[in-house]
Amino acid sequence: MKDERLYAKFVLDFPDHPKIMPLSAEAFRCLVEATLWSRKHLTDGFLASRYAIARWGLEVLTELSTNDPLNPSLVQAEDGWFIHDFALHQDTKADVEARRERNKRNGQRGGLAKAKQVASESLSKSVSENVAETETETETLTTSVVTKVSANNGSEASDKPTRKRGTRITSEWMPQQRTVDRIKESFPHATSDQIRHQHELFICWATGSASKNAVKLDWEATWSGWMRRELVKLPTLNGAVNGKPSKARVIAELAARVREQEQLQAPSTTHGKEITT
Repeated sequence: MKDERLYAKFVLDFPDHPKIMPLSAEAFRCLVEATLWSRKHLTDGFLASRYAIARWGLEVLTELSTNDPLNPSLVQAEDGWFIHDFALHQDTKADVEARRERNKRNGQRGGLAKAKQVASESLSKSVSENVAETETETETLTTSVVTKVSANNGSEASDKPTRKRGTRITSEWMPQQRTVDRIKESFPHATSDQIRHQHELFICWATGSASKNAVKLDWEATWSGWMRRELVKLPTLNGAVNGKPSKARVIAELAARVREQEQLQAPSTTHGKEITT
């Protein structure tokens, strides 16, 4: 029987990559498990904070977020982490749904089950033979056949939902305003020019790619994922990058805390005598 299980893809030299090889055993296991978990649950590489910290620990997640200065394995976001370039190496939710729909449609096309299904729908709706043959030749979905036949007969159209199919987008495509507003709320430090620049890069990728990744069921969600992955890399107003403060700021804050603790613990003296209060 055909194996219907989901798979994740890793290149053969994955453990030898310069940013993977130095990882601790815990961090390496976390990256593999996180990729498999995201693939299984179709989260497109996103790991929610509560789940990720509970399963792998903040120390391991921090190691994966800092194992490369430009392209770390995990990119921290406001409410979790994204696996870097997940969509470039793994199938996304849109890819999986498009493949399932395509396989289902191909299985119905031209087979005995297809003929029986069309015949049953035709009899139940009293469709003429000519109309049934026309709809079968155009190889439309059964729900489309019922809707068109009902309209031709003057009866009420079927309320069955039309099944979605993956599409490509054009260079003039723009996201809805509410989607743009959500991105601006999540990344208030990003300027309009930076968002516009990332949109242009997104359109170039979407219209210029010839792979299956250029066909999506939900371009709004794909655009949002692209923006969240790229805008989180921009420095915030307090100098943080990828949601983390700079190393210089962390060192300065730690030094200030140490000095504060020393002042609280050390007794005050005057001419060698302790002053008590």
